[in-house]
Amino acid sequence: MNKRKTAAKGALLLWAGMAGHAMGAQETPQTLPAVTVSGADSGGDEDNVVAHKAVGATKTNTPLIETTQSVSVITQAQMASQGARNVPQALRYLAGAESEVSGADYRFDTIMLRGFAADEYLDGLRLPQVSYWSRPQWDPYLLERIEVVKGPSSVLYGQVNPGGLINLTSKKPTEEPVHEVYLTGGNHNQFGTGFDLSGPLDDQKQWLGRVAGTLFQTDTQVDHTRYKHYDIAPSLTWQPNDRTSLTLLAQLRRDPDSGFFNMLPVNGTLVSNPNGKISDHFYGGQPGTDSYERKQASVGYQFSHEFNDVWTFRQNLRYVSSTSDYQMVYPFGTATDAPAVHRSTMNINETLNSFTVDNQAEANVSTGAVGHKILMGVDYLHDSLHQNSGYGSTSDLNYLNPDYSAPVDLPDVTNRNQQTQSQTGFYLQDQAKWQRWVLNLGGRYDKANTVTHNLVAASRSEENDYATTGRAGLLYHFDSGFAPYVSYSTSFVPTSGTDYNGNAFKPTKGKQAEAGLKYQPNGLDALFTAAVYNLRQTNVATADPDHANFSVQTGEIRSKGIELEGKVNVTPSWLVTASYALTDPEVTKSNNGVEGNSPVGIARQSATLWSEYNLPGKFDGFTVGGGVRYVGTSYANTDNTMKVPAATVYDAMARYRLQQWQLALNVQNLTNKTYLASCQDNGCYYGLKRQYVATLSYQW
Repeated sequence: MNKRKTAAKGALLLWAGMAGHAMGAQETPQTLPAVTVSGADSGGDEDNVVAHKAVGATKTNTPLIETTQSVSVITQAQMASQGARNVPQALRYLAGAESEVSGADYRFDTIMLRGFAADEYLDGLRLPQVSYWSRPQWDPYLLERIEVVKGPSSVLYGQVNPGGLINLTSKKPTEEPVHEVYLTGGNHNQFGTGFDLSGPLDDQKQWLGRVAGTLFQTDTQVDHTRYKHYDIAPSLTWQPNDRTSLTLLAQLRRDPDSGFFNMLPVNGTLVSNPNGKISDHFYGGQPGTDSYERKQASVGYQFSHEFNDVWTFRQNLRYVSSTSDYQMVYPFGTATDAPAVHRSTMNINETLNSFTVDNQAEANVSTGAVGHKILMGVDYLHDSLHQNSGYGSTSDLNYLNPDYSAPVDLPDVTNRNQQTQSQTGFYLQDQAKWQRWVLNLGGRYDKANTVTHNLVAASRSEENDYATTGRAGLLYHFDSGFAPYVSYSTSFVPTSGTDYNGNAFKPTKGKQAEAGLKYQPNGLDALFTAAVYNLRQTNVATADPDHANFSVQTGEIRSKGIELEGKVNVTPSWLVTASYALTDPEVTKSNNGVEGNSPVGIARQSATLWSEYNLPGKFDGFTVGGGVRYVGTSYANTDNTMKVPAATVYDAMARYRLQQWQLALNVQNLTNKTYLASCQDNGCYYGLKRQYVATLSYQW
């Protein structure tokens, strides 16, 4: 709901079909006034759906048309227009991403890129991954943009899954005033409110301040379940001159109701159950017993100083603390002789602390006719997790006529563990440019250490991993706006555990070859991208053929595919964005009997289309739009004997702008379609049913 340009040019693109077939579409205007966003890591286009720069792939503010890697940007304008209430919803229209695999259960940001789980970063610093239950979350309203870097990216970030990473960018103080308040309401007793206040604090604009906050609460399509969170994010920038900047960033969030665990059994959802189908609003937990509370806080800064026209130093630092208290009853299977689900119980509380710092030195030099942007860096992270947990079981529950009157006892805490994870990395990157050629070369060395204490058994285990990763990319930017490129990149992720001989597992390795074409038409605010890739993950644990209950690292997963994406502002009144992805993952080496099969839960095909139009004449101020999302079939089990059906979902929006007021309506899943978002061997998630929300905002 940030201010937008009164005539924010539209966007067009209809990439459809496979490998290189594209057909045009178009884009829409934005009806809000323009806002100038300042910030060292901002592309300057958060008020527009079409982004032109990003920092996620190179850690420098590089034009997307000159970046030798697939990068997608979701600006605040797009998030607001599509009514995204969390990060996964903001990525719905992104090629190659599966962001809502848990359907109506959005306790965590579980996002898949190119067939692998994506890592999440905030302002270029890694968010803690050692925990599941206390993993922090950010409200999209507090973000300027989301950058999605696809493919192995360890060269600048260290341990990263091979599919890519999600880089969230915080809102930061602006030199031009920004003032907004809003109220939202919708079905399922949904209510939200928020504010965003930013601008200079003195006449010289040496001091800039910003504070944004949100409150959101809602029931859900599942009986007896609820979400509620409220957070505030203040920031302060000091820029004594045009070469020095220091921005302090903080965030405080509370989730008194953090959602529910509601993966339902396969038998009764995906597979027909003779006792009856399990409803998409059935709750398999225990009202009055279940609770999930989370608290998180972060503080940090971004510092930048230009010594001269050649050298710039930057340091980014953040400390995050998060705690969670989770007591839950959850279904895990169905009875064979009655319409009932079996249920288990868990009792978990965690304390998570994370410290990260990234030091960067950038030099802009020339060797003859070749210009170099050289980046040297050292980063460090340290995560600490303390977890107490207990697990048990309880009575079955009739899913056709649930009766929650029988008391349920939660298990006692029987496990106590302490885990610390640290990583130190040294990296070097050269972005060389000669005439219209762009060459990107980078290398990195990492040391990662993981120590686990079992406080009950008084045992300790330690793993030390060392890795060298790199990236090479070459691009040519034609005068016509076309930019073909090729790239090769690698990644690593530490793996816990040992083999039969007690040897610690090596990190899994990722390697990818990619070729692509980017097109930024002259005289048109647009960006089209096409990419083909071949991605492999090696050192994957698989069954040891000689020793039962042990594993060896001879497994391998290959993922190859095609991604087409585009956004265009064709006129000041019409916007269209579209995407298509073909993802073909395969287990290429395994001792588990699944070699040649596809990994679970990865849709082979997906496509999206979104369009907005600003009505003319006497309807000036009205904008209407909508979108369609298609997710193809995926396998529900490792044996590939069960398939999750494809689903097509429609969204719609309308808004009216009158001077400083705006009223917007967003409807997700317009037809209220019932579908399965994903399935695994042990359960399925229903997709999000129809949600509608009206938002009234005032800007001054």
